[in-house]
Amino acid sequence: MRKLIAPSVRKLERFMAKEGLVGKTILHHTGSMFGIGCLVSDHATIQRVCKLKQRENSKGFILLVPDVGWFEDNGIRIPAPLSPLTKQYWPGNLTLVFECDHPQFEHVAVDGKVAFRVPNDDLLRLLIDLANEPMVSTSVNLSRLPAEEDYRKIVRQYSSWFDVAIHPAVRSLPTDARHSTVVEYIAGANQQAPELKCLREGSIPFYEIKKSFSTPQVTFVCTANICRSPMAEKLFNYIVQQRNLNVRADSCGLIEGGHMISTGSLQLLLNKGVLEAQSHVSKQITPQIVSESWLLLTMEERQRDFIRNNEPHFKHKIFTLNEMVGEQGDIEDPYGSEFATYQKTFEIIEDRVTRLVDLIENRKLSLSNGDIK
Repeated sequence: MRKLIAPSVRKLERFMAKEGLVGKTILHHTGSMFGIGCLVSDHATIQRVCKLKQRENSKGFILLVPDVGWFEDNGIRIPAPLSPLTKQYWPGNLTLVFECDHPQFEHVAVDGKVAFRVPNDDLLRLLIDLANEPMVSTSVNLSRLPAEEDYRKIVRQYSSWFDVAIHPAVRSLPTDARHSTVVEYIAGANQQAPELKCLREGSIPFYEIKKSFSTPQVTFVCTANICRSPMAEKLFNYIVQQRNLNVRADSCGLIEGGHMISTGSLQLLLNKGVLEAQSHVSKQITPQIVSESWLLLTMEERQRDFIRNNEPHFKHKIFTLNEMVGEQGDIEDPYGSEFATYQKTFEIIEDRVTRLVDLIENRKLSLSNGDIK
């Protein structure tokens, strides 16, 4: 087994140009766990993987692709109701199964449906991009036995399975193996709403995915969750309710919660007719809040950067409220200031939130790169 451990971009490009992946089984890491894979067009090697794993056939293999844009580039349509989930969880540990009639994937499809995922690992996504086609990926184990995640044991007992190992340095990888959650999209028939079916519960709870599927969540973040982010949350929910849009908002802060909304913020929201502001109690951000958010918007750039550093897998959906609507700079904290300062902050947030809702309503919001189309 040849090893390319944490190769530079240039070294990986040279390897792909000179040798490529045709005919090769690949030990890789998805960002969540080790896997064995090969190119999806390499039918002979796929059958070899099936034989190694004592698996009956290739039906139902998961295909890894480099990014969400790959689908449009290759003329593959993601069902519109799934689009918010792809932007929320990809790159990530969610596998989506939906109808795909592309002949290149017929041998891995089940009843005309193919399983796709954009993996977390940057190196793996680059490798797939350089290969210019998806990679079949499955766990390192015999079928119906637990997946092997001990790297030393993989090298010792399974090295004959692999032609090449391409993955980050082992010391940089997470120690807890996490399977992806596999969800099947079922299109609605006879005017029924589309549904999701859980095929495998993994690291992302299915109830969270279902909730995001039915009503995507925008989460606003500030320092203490008592001034700016509650304003944004309550105004957002107030506006989308008036427009009958299927999206919701929540808010949180970076520091410990348990506090009531500030008097200035409460008065301004009540003046607007947002009576639910009276029951607001601040809460602190958690990894779960980040995961379950379709879009997470901070009031300041330093807050955005702090969350991105702590949750790097979700950086693709974390921005400031200002930059999401094409503005620059921070929305300053009015805490401890005169009421006139609260009023000015409220007007700024109301403007930004209204413009954000306009973008969502008109389907002009892109979360894959933070740009407005």
